[in-house]
Amino acid sequence: MYVISYGDRAALSIALPTLGREFTLSPVQMGWVSSSFLWSYFLLNLPSTMLLDRKGARLIGSLAVSLWSFAMLLGGMVHNITQFLMTRVLLGVGEAPTFGVGATVVRNWALPKERGSVMTVLLTGMQLGLAGGTIAGAYLIALFGWRFEFMALGIIGLIWATIWWMVYRAPAEKASAPARAPFSVASIQNLFRSPSFLGILVVQCTQNYLNFLVMSWMPLYLIHELHIDITGTGTRTALCYLSAALGAIIIGRILEHITFRNGIHPPRRRFIVAICLTGAATIGFLPHFHTMTPILFILGGSLACLIAANGANTALLTDLIEDGDKIGTVTGVTLTCSNSLGLFAPIVTGYIVSYTGRFDMAWYMCSAGLIGAGALSLLLVRAPISMRSSP
Repeated sequence: MYVISYGDRAALSIALPTLGREFTLSPVQMGWVSSSFLWSYFLLNLPSTMLLDRKGARLIGSLAVSLWSFAMLLGGMVHNITQFLMTRVLLGVGEAPTFGVGATVVRNWALPKERGSVMTVLLTGMQLGLAGGTIAGAYLIALFGWRFEFMALGIIGLIWATIWWMVYRAPAEKASAPARAPFSVASIQNLFRSPSFLGILVVQCTQNYLNFLVMSWMPLYLIHELHIDITGTGTRTALCYLSAALGAIIIGRILEHITFRNGIHPPRRRFIVAICLTGAATIGFLPHFHTMTPILFILGGSLACLIAANGANTALLTDLIEDGDKIGTVTGVTLTCSNSLGLFAPIVTGYIVSYTGRFDMAWYMCSAGLIGAGALSLLLVRAPISMRSSP
């Protein structure tokens, strides 16, 4: 599901140069188009995951992927930029519960001591999707045009939705459990009173900003810096994503082994988060290099650390939340806040490129934010997260 989700997101980033020429878009307009699916995505993160907690990952997973895949099919049929933006908004509606579904499945099935590694492996689906969507999209665009690319990826999603409905089942004790009380406004307020939740949230916001910046602008950045064509850009972008996926698994597994070698103590995952965010902050060195090898090395290494940090941070949330049956909704709260910041990444970067002609300031901002988020994680994330009011 993560592979397909991010493959569909990558479809736009690799198609953006061609689509921009067809619809005569400026860099600022490209930034707004890149962020368009996030307009509905972040608004529906919480409502969709609340529904997920009540209806389960099987039904919501199938419906979500079917809806966003239908949006991809429509995206390949549009005649103007307004129609295209409407399909991107529909894509965001479908993708809203994606991470809630993932967190729910991990909470239900993964052993506590392995949740960080499992979550990191799961999140590598993002990079595999971006890699596959970028390289496949580049060649599909070169051979058949960007419209065919969108429609082909939409069909793949519909096939997955059918298979998920046929094969996935919740654990027996979850399937037979009585209905839980709905998630209340007071519970959300209690979340924001928890220093641990705030620390996790800051990390999620910061890493999401860089994630959406790279996802939206990396192909155009490589074209700008390396002066290569669309297929060359797709290949090199895919290489960055694939190396990041492999590196994240290795980094996450090693750090988890070291951190928990003397026993499980979940708050210690914050050290993994801080170390990985520091590694991701090397993205700030990009403005000092203008040749292929160092640019790809920095991008791949930074993204690997970012995924590992995301996996550890998400595992922190699943470990520390006291009411595990609400993990989907809690994930929705986190994503609503983090995506509300992340949606500005493509837009702000578009303005930076438009006014300066370069990406430098965008990379510096991300680097500083990642270091600050790592420090806050170390300071704040210590105690369990309660959604209940204190007696």
